Amino acid sequence: MKTKNYWFALKSYAYVEFKEKNMLIYDTKHGDRIETAQEKVITLIKEMYEPNNLGVIPISNELQSDPYIRSFIQEIINKEMGDLMDTEHFPNKPIRLIPTLSLQKDIDRHIEYEDKVAFIGKDISKYLTEVNVYLNSICDKSCKHCESYCKQIHCCSTNNPSTELPIEQVRNLLEQLRYSPVNTINLYGGDILSYSYLNELQLLASSYPKTLHFYIHHKNYRENEFVDSQLLELIITFPMDGNHFHELWKQIKDKQSKLHFIVEDEQQYNDSARLINEYNIKEYSIHPYYTGENIHFFEDNIFLNKEDIFYKALQMREIFRNQKLNSNSFGTLYVLPDGTVKANMNTAVLGNIAEDDILNIIYKELIENTAWRTIRNSHPCDQCIYQFMCPAPSNYERAIGKNNLCHIIN
Repeated sequence: MKTKNYWFALKSYAYVEFKEKNMLIYDTKHGDRIETAQEKVITLIKEMYEPNNLGVIPISNELQSDPYIRSFIQEIINKEMGDLMDTEHFPNKPIRLIPTLSLQKDIDRHIEYEDKVAFIGKDISKYLTEVNVYLNSICDKSCKHCESYCKQIHCCSTNNPSTELPIEQVRNLLEQLRYSPVNTINLYGGDILSYSYLNELQLLASSYPKTLHFYIHHKNYRENEFVDSQLLELIITFPMDGNHFHELWKQIKDKQSKLHFIVEDEQQYNDSARLINEYNIKEYSIHPYYTGENIHFFEDNIFLNKEDIFYKALQMREIFRNQKLNSNSFGTLYVLPDGTVKANMNTAVLGNIAEDDILNIIYKELIENTAWRTIRNSHPCDQCIYQFMCPAPSNYERAIGKNNLCHIIN
């Protein structure tokens, strides 16, 4: 670096996260990053982010003589995360656009400046992308974790006393969703094949433009012309009887189906992998389940480290998204057999489809934020420079009772 005066700026694809004593500069184009706790360097970049500086600051001879500053700027240039501009060639201060989060349709702005009618009038139905409907809570299989599976993953569930969602309410709900952007409608039980109004539901589906996903526990599955004509999501829990699975696979292998293996430990994971390989299963997912006693399984296989966070380049919009909404929950509603509606199976009731239309329920969730906009703003994530690089909080955090599922910060 010659002893000249320069303008210094970061590239527009560089994301910066400041914390009390450290800083992260992340290249959203190539995936490189620089972390530092050097106070002089942090102060330098903070100056760049002052509104009056417009993303560009001068680098004088005095600053160039500081070894920390000189080394830092050289690293920025070597990694193509920023550049120096000779003031002789650029006598007038350049401008460099700094990426900032500015959502013109940010929900908080609507809450502050617009009334409910105006807000709903802006077609907030577009926020709804997935609806999960529990048609009944009837089942006689008595799975060990029956009432808890659904609080972590997509799964059937029962409760006492058993209830059923009236077909009139199902019809009303489907009509409200008919022309909406919702692209996924999941149906669950209990034992969904014991739903009293299954024939009536078939008539509704015959003229319905959206395909239905039927989530059925493998112990409850039996061939049904209507259900088998839709998308079959088969739930597999362990222990699994090998002969039963063999017969089950013969029934479903040629149907539109996907298998969901729920695993609690390494052995169940290995059993799942064996079945997937042995039967050449193409469509499947493996879902860890927290029992309250298998924290080591989660620490070894689910908790994140730095390599997990940065295994691929994160785009700027992903990072900004994590600052505003929860990608695991946003756009999802759950309708229970008694008609009550939640944004997450672990959160408060938002309304009831017997009394409230979907737009009002969406509006309530956007305002009250029981799940859709839950982000990593709690301790210790709020002290971590990877705060918004990590995936959004999930149901696992709720189940385990820990805000961060990582090995990075306690």
